[in-house]
Amino acid sequence: MIDRGHRGCVEAALAHEAGARTPVNNFAIVTAARSAGMTVDEARWRPEVSATVSIDYALKTRSDFVKPILDSQAPFADLGAEVSFPEDDYGYIRSHLVKDAEDVDSLAFFDPRAAEECPFFSKIFVEGLEATAAALPEDLHVCGLSWGPFTTAGLLMGAEQMLMATFMDRDMVRSLVDKSAGFVLDMQAAMLEAGATVIWMADPTSSGDMISPGMFEDLSFGAIKSVMEGAKAASGAPAFLHICGDTTGILPMIPDTGTDCFSFDHAVDIAAAKGLAGKRVALMGNIDPVKLIMDGSPEAVARECARMIGIAGTEGGYVIAPGCETPQSSPDANVEAMGRAGTEYWLGNGR
Repeated sequence: MIDRGHRGCVEAALAHEAGARTPVNNFAIVTAARSAGMTVDEARWRPEVSATVSIDYALKTRSDFVKPILDSQAPFADLGAEVSFPEDDYGYIRSHLVKDAEDVDSLAFFDPRAAEECPFFSKIFVEGLEATAAALPEDLHVCGLSWGPFTTAGLLMGAEQMLMATFMDRDMVRSLVDKSAGFVLDMQAAMLEAGATVIWMADPTSSGDMISPGMFEDLSFGAIKSVMEGAKAASGAPAFLHICGDTTGILPMIPDTGTDCFSFDHAVDIAAAKGLAGKRVALMGNIDPVKLIMDGSPEAVARECARMIGIAGTEGGYVIAPGCETPQSSPDANVEAMGRAGTEYWLGNGR
């Protein structure tokens, strides 16, 4: 078979077609800065540097996807929350904007296309994606990044406070999640216009480790679906959804969110995930990011990748990736072994 290039390989996998190899997502953001010998801060505020180190890392690790150094907490600084930006890590939110129903009613979001309203989002996300798209030497898929609606709502209110409020005033929480969905959709649209070629959304607070399947269906499912359907209708781009932790209980609902590919954590058994997903949605994952990608050996990573492909990827429908973001201190050799595995498996199996 002929290798159809990065995007062609991904397209085949999403269509559950067997290609020349299994696509790979290195699931890396700030890891690329560490690999290049610099701090997060040295890349976070400089779009051209962010683009360069991320593209170099994607090519070195044989990833079919590239994501610049996008700090997911930056938009909350534009909204008026107190956010600290450590020199060598993601920002973290020090204050929350929502306490009660009155705050939800008065909550106003910025226009992601108006740089004067959102200098942090504009510099890190819009300019970072523009620089990455302009510098691509190959047809890598360019990923933006947003939190999902339920996680966004939790960051606006504080996740613990929001989860407690689901028992006291669920209508208020639902309203906050719905408003957050509109904001997330607007950010996704701005990122796609800036050069992202896929919709990438992570919603860790929707994890089965945090909420029940019933709460997911009631509070998160519809909001995710509205973002996915809106962004896909406007752009035609494929959609990727990541949820951390044990998502076995909600996996039967995932195809109906509109995502084309579900990225899942190592807490989920891949055979069970494949059985639940069938061919209704492609899967991405779920190499243990700490035990194997950060602390393992290249040989152990390669063996696990081969096992995963054998279970979930022999007929397409699968993207090799860690079960969550590649840890910042991961050795390049381990991530490179994951990248090679997508080709080496098939060389050993006669394709």
